Formats: sequence, structure tokens, C-alpha cells
Amino acid sequence: MTSARTGESWELAIRDERAVRELVGSVTDALSMAPTSWLPAFLGLPSSWGPAPYSEYQLLWSGDVPRLARYLLDVGIPSVPGRAPRWVPGPLASLFWHPSHVDRHPDENGRSDSHPHEAWFFINGILHDDALAQMNGDYLAYLFHRPITLLQNSTDGALVDLLECAVERLGATAEDVDAAFPPLMKALKDPKKERVVVIAHSQGTLILAVVLELIKNIYARTSSSQLSTADVDEIHRRTRAEGMRFDRRHIKPLNGRELARLELYCFANCASHMSYIDTIDGTAFPWIESFGNQHDIVARLGVVAPHPRRRQIKIDGPRYEHLGAWGHLFNAHYLKAIEQAQLRGSVAHDDKPYKLMNKLQFPDAVVPRLYGYLEGDSSPPWKAAAARRVPPRRFRRDHGNGRTSATPTGAST
Repeated sequence: MTSARTGESWELAIRDERAVRELVGSVTDALSMAPTSWLPAFLGLPSSWGPAPYSEYQLLWSGDVPRLARYLLDVGIPSVPGRAPRWVPGPLASLFWHPSHVDRHPDENGRSDSHPHEAWFFINGILHDDALAQMNGDYLAYLFHRPITLLQNSTDGALVDLLECAVERLGATAEDVDAAFPPLMKALKDPKKERVVVIAHSQGTLILAVVLELIKNIYARTSSSQLSTADVDEIHRRTRAEGMRFDRRHIKPLNGRELARLELYCFANCASHMSYIDTIDGTAFPWIESFGNQHDIVARLGVVAPHPRRRQIKIDGPRYEHLGAWGHLFNAHYLKAIEQAQLRGSVAHDDKPYKLMNKLQFPDAVVPRLYGYLEGDSSPPWKAAAARRVPPRRFRRDHGNGRTSATPTGAST
């Protein structure tokens, strides 16, 4: 879709035949390993299944039978994303309707007011109920010593979750974006926040890609830190047409200074497109880093795809791969490896366990910026050199209304 007023892209959802072919091809590529490898490519090797602090497998080993039973019901019974009608009895509503929601998770000391000049968010992946999302929040708070706002993408059952992933890779499911967009925009607009950090995993990276596209369109329509009522109405109309239901008051102008606060860290990034919005003073924004295990079947859909060019996969920013690593679970197969290498290793803050895949493009990003936040530290200001190979972004001025729209001259792949 194209806005006649400004000419900017409005592709919040891509549902044409070409995109479907690319999706089928990406799935085929991801599965291009021995069928006996599919299970460990998701669940990890048996050595990761045992009891361990923060591991998702603690659901099996904790002895908390009611919690395990609830999780099995949540992932085993298909449900409807969103809130149940008021007339549905409570027990049935909690079983067959699973709305996404926002939950504030304290830091490792139980505080919610540490690092007041930063806002940290986490968007979880598939097959997550509240118990697993809280476990993710616990581990993130422990590693980074910060309170985390959980933008919880509640499971709707294994089958529905997989269908949602397919649809979200082509576009968006509105309910997830409805939960994620308003708090992120509020943080970006908060003058007290110097950094807005979003960590996403698996399906969460698909949700984040859609939110980023929405932010890009708001940014393109912003002129002199203003957004006209007509532009707000147009953006709101477009999002409603896509099925989103967030209030129009959340649509606010977004300038370059505010955009520069945004940092995205994507684990098992399975999006087909995740692009920079603008380049300011030689540095591309927002900052994007993507991480993938070599043998993670979901990461093979995006960040470590076998044939990214053939499948039209374009993910900007440094991309990191953990060679030889198996499994998809966020705590057991991603965060644990970082903890072991960074907090228990002999050399702190080197590049282990993730190796930069596109070193020629990002020679100054050998060590992930994310590591600089471990144990409550703060990463230094960004270096323009880290993005010097990013193509410049031209802005085309519409002389009819004085607004500008972003037109990239290229994209990093």
C-alpha cells in the first residue's frame, strides 16, 4: 500500500504470492537437515534437558505439578488470542482465550526503580505462558541487573502459535502489536529515557519487525517534531484496516533524537525483513543486533538462514552465530551460553560465544554491544564507524505538504 500524500511505504502486511513462496522456501531451507535433527534443533541436545537454574526445563524438574499441568494445557489446547467476551465464565475464559499483556518485572534485587534513565523490554517467543515468560524475565534481570517490562506474547497452543508465526512473517497479527506498540512508543517519547532497549526472541522478533515498520511510518510523516491531525487519522485508519485496535492517542510524532534511543537485540531472529529507519550523522538507527544458534531450526528461517539472498531475507545490523550450538529455547540455549562465556569465562566481554557473521560490514562490532550491559554496566555511546558501510538514506520532500518521507538507497544483507 502507498500513501498518495507522502509516498511512503505502508507495507505493514505482505500477503502476495511472492511472499508466500519465499516463506515456503525459507521453511524448506530451515528443514534441510536430517529429520532426526529436527527435534534437537528446537529442544536442544539431551545434555541441556536436565535441571539448571533459570532453564525452561525446570518446569519438568521443579516438582510444581500444578504449574506444569497448566503449561501443558496452555500449549496443548488451541485458544483464541485476545480477551474473552464478558459473558464467558472465568475458567473457560482463561483456558480458551489468551490475551497478550504487559507485566513489569523487577531487577535481581526486587527493585523496579534501578537504571531510571533506561527502559528495557522483552518480547517472548512461541509456546510461552506466564510461567515461562516470568522465567525469561528472571534470567534477564539476573544477567543485566535491570527491571524488565515483559510484553508477553501469550501462547494460543502449539498449532495456533505456528500459524501465527507464518502469518506474522507475511505481515502481522494485530493482538500482539496492540500489546507491544503503546509501551514502546511511550518510552521513546519519555524525555527522561536515554535508552530504550528491546530484547526479542523467536516469534517476538516477528512482532518487533511489525512494530518497527509502524514506527518507521510515523517517523516518515513527522515534520519539525510535529504530526498533523490528518496524518494521525491516516495512520490510525491504516492500522485499523490491518486489525490493530490500539488507541489513536498512542500515535505521536517521532523525531531523530527520540529514534536514536532505540536499541534492538533479537535472538533466533526469524523475520524476513528488519531494516534501519534512518542514518543520522553517519550512524544508522535504531541499533540492531541479531543472534542465532547454528542448529536452531527457527533461527535458520532468518538470521542464520542457509540462503538469505535467494529467500529475500534482509536483516540489518551485526549478525552473530554460535557455531555448533543446538536448540531454540531462550534461557537454556541462548542466555545460558552467554552467562557461561561472559560471566564465568576467563576473559570478560570478548566475543564468545557468538561470532560476527558480517565482519566486513561491521568491523567495529566484533563484540556484541549487548554484552556491555551485563551485570548492570552500560555500553558506551555508539560509534559512527560501526555503521559506516550502511547505505545513506535520502529523504524525498513532498512540496505539496512540506513533509518528508524516507527512501532507502539500499539495504545491508
